[in-house]
Amino acid sequence: MNFDWQTEENEIKKRVAALFDHPALTEIEAMEEAAPAGLKNLTRRYLGRLAEIGYLGLAIGPQARHEAMLLLAAQEETAQVSGSLFLTVETTARLFGGLIAGFGGPGLGREILEPLRAGQVIGAVALTEPGGTDSSSGRRTIGRAKNDGYLVSGTKGFVTNGLIADWLAVAGTVDHRPAFFLVQQGQTGLVLGPRLKTLGYHGLAVSALELTEVEVPSNLVLGPFDHDQALSLVRLVQDLILTIGSVGLAGRTLSAANQYARAYHRGDQPIFAHQEVRFKIADMVTLFQTAQLLTRRAVWFYSQGDREAEVLAACAKVFCAEAAEKIAALSLQIMAGRGYVSGNAVERGYREAKYAALAGTTSEVSRMNIADELLRRYPA
Repeated sequence: MNFDWQTEENEIKKRVAALFDHPALTEIEAMEEAAPAGLKNLTRRYLGRLAEIGYLGLAIGPQARHEAMLLLAAQEETAQVSGSLFLTVETTARLFGGLIAGFGGPGLGREILEPLRAGQVIGAVALTEPGGTDSSSGRRTIGRAKNDGYLVSGTKGFVTNGLIADWLAVAGTVDHRPAFFLVQQGQTGLVLGPRLKTLGYHGLAVSALELTEVEVPSNLVLGPFDHDQALSLVRLVQDLILTIGSVGLAGRTLSAANQYARAYHRGDQPIFAHQEVRFKIADMVTLFQTAQLLTRRAVWFYSQGDREAEVLAACAKVFCAEAAEKIAALSLQIMAGRGYVSGNAVERGYREAKYAALAGTTSEVSRMNIADELLRRYPA
């Protein structure tokens, strides 16, 4: 592939970057302290602005693979600005919206997808259940047939956008077959837990939820499927989002450490002049560039429909998550005590960096998947 962005990709990068001027950055900073109501209003505002430049509709629907690299160019800009905003937006657009576009009928397109592309809908996808070896696939959330629909009961433990979403796609089963149930905020039988206090990404509205015989008509059910194709797609897209988020985080912390090293003096010289600091920054740049290139390669293979895409996505997620952790740690070392005080990009990046290794497909499972692929290719 050509690793230089093309004209169309550069243009979308410029349009996204133009949204995040200084007043916008100040406003987005408020996400880290906002209560759910304020966070919902702020999210709607930026969904609307991103919709105006076509960001929300990219790579959703039949053109998903064709637009994957164009989307990546736009995602890199958003992820560099704010991890919380990036994950909130991508959960709505690519996770929830991609699920509707890929497996919903024309009616859902009109009712949900068109407003989503216009920035009028916040979405969430509820996958993870508390405990159990099959917890991530929704096996314990069950839809029981009733009239022309289902009564759905189950519990989810960690739902990004849960408290602010207009619509939630809840993973579960119908007669032991996987399905997604589309549930609206405020629906009878849906109870959202309090906002979870997370180590990082304080700008996310994360909560548990419980469903007790929630009525879901058949037209709001994706599936049931004979296989796990919908869940597999969600996992792949989720892992790519987390990977791109890690690259954005690495870029933010690297930039902050570099600026600090040039501005802060030890004696009569900036600390950047000292070899031990320059070596750290050199290592960080190497990790960042490699993570960025590996991510672009994984997304490019996905855009080509290549069977290598899945294992490359796993490789990219493992490497980028761990590179972001390393870059954040080195940045904190460079800034020393000032970095350790709350309220700066490096301290925040250090808290947030671990998330990608834990969320989606964990680094341990990703490594197992990579090894399994190697065994398939090179049997004894």
